[in-house]
Amino acid sequence: MSDLLSNLPIARKLFLASVIPALTVLLLSVLTYRSVTTFSDDEGQLNDIYYSQRLASEYLRLVVDLETGFRGFVLTSQEHYLFPYRTAQDHVLNIGRTLEAQVSAYDDQRALITSVQKLVRQFIDEKETLIEAVKAEHTEEARLYIEEGKGRTLMLTIRQDMGRFEHLAQTALNTKLAKLAQDRDTMLMTILGGGLFALICMVAALHLIAHSITTPLERLATAVMATDTHPIPHVPVMTRTDEIGNLSRVMHAMSSAIHSHIAALQLSEANLRKLNQDLAGSEAKYRSIVDHAPFGIFTTRGMTLVFSNRYNSLLAGLDPSEEKDPDAVRRAIHPEDRERVIEEFAQAVTEGQPYETVFRFLHADGTVRKVLSRRIPIRDHSGEVVMYQGFNVDITALDLMQSRLRRAERLATLGQVAAGIAHEIRNPLVGIGSTTSLLLDDTDPTDARRPDLAVILQETKRLDRIVNQIIDYARPREIVAFAFDMAQLVQEVMKVLDEPLTRKQATIRLSAPDAPYTIQADRDQLKQVLLNVLQNAIEASPSGGTTTVTLVQQARGVEPGLEVTVADRGTGISPTHLPHVFEPFFTSGKPQGTGLGLAICRNILEAHGGEIALDSEVGRGTTVRVWAPLRQQPLRMQEEEQHAGHDLRHG
Repeated sequence: MSDLLSNLPIARKLFLASVIPALTVLLLSVLTYRSVTTFSDDEGQLNDIYYSQRLASEYLRLVVDLETGFRGFVLTSQEHYLFPYRTAQDHVLNIGRTLEAQVSAYDDQRALITSVQKLVRQFIDEKETLIEAVKAEHTEEARLYIEEGKGRTLMLTIRQDMGRFEHLAQTALNTKLAKLAQDRDTMLMTILGGGLFALICMVAALHLIAHSITTPLERLATAVMATDTHPIPHVPVMTRTDEIGNLSRVMHAMSSAIHSHIAALQLSEANLRKLNQDLAGSEAKYRSIVDHAPFGIFTTRGMTLVFSNRYNSLLAGLDPSEEKDPDAVRRAIHPEDRERVIEEFAQAVTEGQPYETVFRFLHADGTVRKVLSRRIPIRDHSGEVVMYQGFNVDITALDLMQSRLRRAERLATLGQVAAGIAHEIRNPLVGIGSTTSLLLDDTDPTDARRPDLAVILQETKRLDRIVNQIIDYARPREIVAFAFDMAQLVQEVMKVLDEPLTRKQATIRLSAPDAPYTIQADRDQLKQVLLNVLQNAIEASPSGGTTTVTLVQQARGVEPGLEVTVADRGTGISPTHLPHVFEPFFTSGKPQGTGLGLAICRNILEAHGGEIALDSEVGRGTTVRVWAPLRQQPLRMQEEEQHAGHDLRHG
């Protein structure tokens, strides 16, 4: 009998009770209708509470979007950060009014929402005032508002009130759930009790019918109850062929599908997490490579610089640790190159073409970096240029090496010529000089030919001195470096020049307040430089003139050095002659000079890694600046020795 009722459709089971008298059915129907109506009302109220909770969550989320959009706009001053703020502003008050109407039946909840609405309006008014100030470029008040957390108190009050509202809503929900359960039990008791009372004669039949319906429902309800360990339970399949059996099979299929979807979702989440980790690692690796690349990497959108790596900032003479100003790199371009580079790059951007050029960066300390710059357009799928990817390569050392190589080639050629001169001219000069000396010794002092012989001997010595200077200019410089005091060396040179100083009644004034000035260099070669420069200054100065020698420690870039400044008040050098003073055999105003003195000085200083510069103004005098590093780098000394050995082997 039990199996028969289990497999019998519910409609037929209920048909078995149709024999109840009509009055009993009517009474039972009235009672049942009342219970069902109460149950439906409770369900409607329960749905209203659920809806109120969703509205409250959405309301609080919009308030958070207001704060987030406001902070993003204040911190960046970019208009697109106001989009979430404006969206939240358009909806939050409407949702608040909807929520207020939704809970109008609950005085305590309605009072809370009304209070929160006032707070939100105050919250929006404060933000609107600050946003207008930021748009007017008065960001200090807004930033102070954020830093002092003035909006945080209001936000906390809103959160607390919404938390109390959520608590009240949850309490109402629990109450309604309890009442719903109570009404359900009442409805069941009414149906069962009324049926038992009216159909006492069919107690057994109705019991079997109720048992065949309620027992599988209870089993099904027990099976679908979620636990902490199994939030999505497995629904068993019942062997019944009635509607409950069909329902169990449908629910079993649904639970299996949910489990399958959850497993796929968990797998996708794990893959996504791993992908994010890999992506973060790749991004960090790429950024590290770009930041530590030995050349400048930068990106522009149109003419605006949007990215510059660490080395590019160093090339421009900027501090990589400081916040980058997009225009700072452009301002660091040498003034003589800046306008050309900007115009040419603007033309390339307009035409969407690659751009390559050579220009110079001028640092704040006067250092100049020569750069090969290449910029390539990056296009999107439609062929439009979205950005330019640029690379700056420091070619300062390469340019210097090329200059030195060209000069070395010229020196090598000159060395060959000097060797030929030494071979072809020096030996005859020695013969002429020796013969002339013997003739002078054998000639009577009263002989009319004796002055001619003296002239021959004097000119022979002068030719020999010229040949020696040519060879000295052409030969490689081998540096024998040791530490000495530059101030003491200047004083020695001043003593050597006592005779020309006395003859011209001139003086040399030395300014060396921080003596001693210890430097590691080839003392004899630097002495030759000082002798040549001071001799030129004395010859250029008027009678009774004063030449000033100043010593000061001065770094070039990161390398410490010493600068010797020699200033005279002589006739000066004309602007047309000034660019050629360091060229071999060029002389101005010295009929007895060979034009090799300053050229030899430059050779000596370049071999030391230093430099010599000359400024002059006609009628006001000349200033020579000699700079040399305080220490000779081992690599430079080794290169000079190898270069010298190479020239000796091939000279």
